[in-house]
Amino acid sequence: MQAAFLVAATIAPLLPTLRAAYVYDDTTIIRDNTLLRGWGALGRVWAQPYWPSDGVDALGLYRPFQLALLATVWNATGGSPRAMHIYAMLLAALAVGAVWWMLRRGVGTVPAMTAAAWFAVHPLHVEPVASVANTSELVVVLCAAALVWILGSWPPSPQNAARDWRRAAAVGALAAAALFAKESGLLALPLAALTVWGWTTPTVQRTTARHFFDVNARVWMSAVVGVSVAIFARLAVLGAPVSHSSIAAQGLSGLTVTERIAAMCSLWPRIAQMLVWPTSLAPYYGPTSFPASRLVFAACGVAVVVAIFAVAVSVMSRRGDRRLLVAFGWMTLSYFPASNLLTATGQILSDRALYGMTVGAAFALAWIIDVLPPTARKVAVAACIAIAVRGAYMSARYATAWTSHKALWTRLAQVAPNENMSAKLLGMDARARGDTVVALQMLGRAFARVPQDRQIRFEYAQVLYTTGRYEAAAATLAPLLRDGDARSEAGFMSLYLDAVGRSGGPQAVIRAATPLLHAETGSVAALFLGVAYEQLELKSQADSAYVIGLKRNPADTLLAQRLAILRSHR
Repeated sequence: MQAAFLVAATIAPLLPTLRAAYVYDDTTIIRDNTLLRGWGALGRVWAQPYWPSDGVDALGLYRPFQLALLATVWNATGGSPRAMHIYAMLLAALAVGAVWWMLRRGVGTVPAMTAAAWFAVHPLHVEPVASVANTSELVVVLCAAALVWILGSWPPSPQNAARDWRRAAAVGALAAAALFAKESGLLALPLAALTVWGWTTPTVQRTTARHFFDVNARVWMSAVVGVSVAIFARLAVLGAPVSHSSIAAQGLSGLTVTERIAAMCSLWPRIAQMLVWPTSLAPYYGPTSFPASRLVFAACGVAVVVAIFAVAVSVMSRRGDRRLLVAFGWMTLSYFPASNLLTATGQILSDRALYGMTVGAAFALAWIIDVLPPTARKVAVAACIAIAVRGAYMSARYATAWTSHKALWTRLAQVAPNENMSAKLLGMDARARGDTVVALQMLGRAFARVPQDRQIRFEYAQVLYTTGRYEAAAATLAPLLRDGDARSEAGFMSLYLDAVGRSGGPQAVIRAATPLLHAETGSVAALFLGVAYEQLELKSQADSAYVIGLKRNPADTLLAQRLAILRSHR
C-alpha cells in the first residue's frame, strides 16, 4: 500500500510531460542523434562520446550506459517521445522506491514514509525526469541503491570464495555502470558504502570502519577494476579524462580558482532554499545567481557546512548514531561533481544537479523525525505533509512548462529576466520555427549582453545571414576566426565566407580566404577562393587554389569536381 502511494505521488505531478515532444537536450541527445538508430546502437554507443559532435567531443562527456538505455527505449518504441517520458517516469518511481527502501533500513515506518513522500514530489526532480536525457541522475541513484542492497543484504563470505567473488563482481559491474551513466557515478560506491556502514538504528550492532573495509576486500578490488575499465574506456574514446577545452559556464569563465570557489560557496544559502522551499524553478541558473557580497555569503555558507558536519560527528561520538553523518555525506558528495569547486563545468546551478542532494535531505529529514519526541514528531509529520502537497502542486506546474520549447524558455525569461540564456534560447527557438523577427530581437539582446559567448554570436550571425544582413553577419562571425575550434568547423567557415562574398563580392572573398588556406578547414577556404578567382576570370589562380585545397583534403569531392570542370574548359 505504501509503495503504491509513493508511485502515484511520484507520477501524478509529472503527467503533463506525456504530451511533450522532445525538448531541450532531448532534441540533440535523442531525437536527432543518429547514433541511437537501430539495435546496433547498443554496441556503437561504447565507442562514441555522449554529446554528438563532428570531431573530438569538446564537452568531455562519455556516458555509454545512459545512451544504451535511451537506444533501447528508442528502438523498442519507434522513437516515440511519449514512450521516452513514460520510461523517465518509471525510473523516477523506481528511484523513489529505492530511497524509501534505504530509509527503512535506519528509521521507523512513519519517518521513512514521510521523508520518501517529500522526496517523491520534490519540484527539483521535474527537470531530470521531464528532460529524458538527464535521467542519468536517476540511474546513478538507482545504481547506488543496488550497491547498498548488495553490500548490506548480501553479507560477505570469506570462507566461500566463489560466492564472495560473485558478490564482488556484481559490485564492480554496478560501480562501472554508474560511471558509464554519468561522471558523478564515480561516487556511487562510496555513497553506498557510507550508507551501509552508517544508516542503521543506534541499537543495531554495527561494524567498525576497519572491519567493514577488511571483510569487503574482494569487493573493493572488483570495484577498482570496474572503475578502471570505465576510466580507460573514457580515455580511449575521448582522448583525455576531461574536456579538451574549457566548458566553463558564462559567469565562471575568466575566474581564478580562488574566485570560482568563493563564488560557488556563496550559493549555499540559495541551494538550501531550493532544497527546503523551492520557488523560482528553471532549467538553468546563470551569473545572476551569485549574490552581490560573494565573500560574505561564501563565509556564511562554509560556516554552515562546517557546523553541520561538526554536529554530525558529535552525534556519532556521543550517541553512536551515524545517520546524520550519512545524510551529510549524501548531500555533499553527490553534489560535489557538479559544484564547480574542483573544476569549472558548463552550468552554475541547475535543478538536475541537486537530485542527489535531495536524497541526502530525505535521509536528514527521516532522521530528524525519528529522533523527535512523539508530540514534536506529529507536528513535524504534519508540516512535511503540507510541504509535500505544495511540492506536488509546484511540480505539476513546472512539468507543464516542459511541454514545449517556447513554454520552457518563456518560464526561464520570467524567472531570470536578466539572464542572457533566456533571450538566447527564445531566439534559437524562434529561428528554428522560422520566426526571424523574434529571433533577431532575442538573439540581438543576448549578443549585446554577452558578445563573448561563441554560440550566441554564431546563432545571431545565422539570423543576420538569413535575413539578408550579410555585412553584419560577416562582421559578427569574424572575431571567431581567432578560435581554433571555430575554424575547424566547415559550417562556420562556409557561412563566414559566403556572407563576405555576398556583402563585398569576389575581391572581398579573396582577401578573407587567402589567410585561411592553411587553417583547420583550409579546403573550405580554397573552394571559396577558387570560385572567387573564377568569377574574376583568373583561371590559373583558381586552379592553384583548388590544388592547395585538395592537398589539405584529398577526399573533398566538391573541390575535385570544380578543378575538373575548370580544366576541361581551358
